[in-house]
Amino acid sequence: MKAVKIRNVVFGEGIPKICIPLTDTDLKGLKQSVKAMKSAPFDFVEWRADFYQNIENPQVRFQAMAYLRDQLGDTPILFTLRTDSEGGMAGMETEEYIAMNLDVIETGLMDLIDVELSKGDDTMRTLVEAAHRAGMKIIASRHSTTSTPSKETIVSRLCQMQHLGADIAKYAVMPQNERDVLTLLDATLTMREEHKETPVITMSMGRQGIISRVCGSVFGSAITFGTAGKASAPGQLPADLLSSFINSLA
Repeated sequence: MKAVKIRNVVFGEGIPKICIPLTDTDLKGLKQSVKAMKSAPFDFVEWRADFYQNIENPQVRFQAMAYLRDQLGDTPILFTLRTDSEGGMAGMETEEYIAMNLDVIETGLMDLIDVELSKGDDTMRTLVEAAHRAGMKIIASRHSTTSTPSKETIVSRLCQMQHLGADIAKYAVMPQNERDVLTLLDATLTMREEHKETPVITMSMGRQGIISRVCGSVFGSAITFGTAGKASAPGQLPADLLSSFINSLA
């Protein structure tokens, strides 16, 4: 699978990389989380800006991003504005979503931007072009928060992300039974075997799907999300435990 290098981290090579999401609502909480996570094993950080208060204020966004960049140095940072239609906290129209992400890209403080596939092909192309022009990368994402689509649907959507220019393609699902987890893993393996244009991230959420978060090295998911405090999605494991599992399977 084609690898993507961002700062000092190579995605798509070796064992899955661990990302710690930050879901704090203000700068005080963000500082506490950054301090707490420095003792945890991780490769990069996701700032879930949709949890943050007054995120629509450019000065508020800039202050938080500048703090993260200063504290994390050469560690890659992913900016994610997860909307309510994809299981997040941000309720906004597509135009506002595009504008906010473009503003983040223009600051140059983040390394990756998460773009939701559900916002449409034109939105994806616009943000991919802007990010690449600024030397940044795009993680395209899709979240099925109540069910698990068919293998064919998962593979089709991941390939669509690749064709739209995303550097990394992500799909998260919610299983209703054990076989749903197998569907997600089968789709992941198919991407590794047949569609190697980009690294992919897949996960089956909740307790039933925990196994999908630790076996990426077997089936082909390049990134997994672990906690050093609060979780951003159901089923996330503490980063230190996740690291132990991942290295045991390597």
